[in-house]
Amino acid sequence: MPKDIQSYSFNFTQPYNGFQPKHPPLSEAQRIETANELAWMDYVESEFIQDMLTYPDAEAILNKITKEIKND
Repeated sequence: MPKDIQSYSFNFTQPYNGFQPKHPPLSEAQRIETANELAWMDYVESEFIQDMLTYPDAEAILNKITKEIKND
């Protein structure tokens, strides 16, 4: 004779009170300043960092090490 198998099902939903920012919204001047700062960072990266073919500081260190090894 088959036994009856009991099963259980549980469901839980975390209560959500909506997004509540900790800081007041930015003023228009702050938004413009932030946008300008981000634009400047993008410009510096694209003009100076991404276009670098070498890393002068790293090359100087490697050259110094290489010269020391050759002199030994």
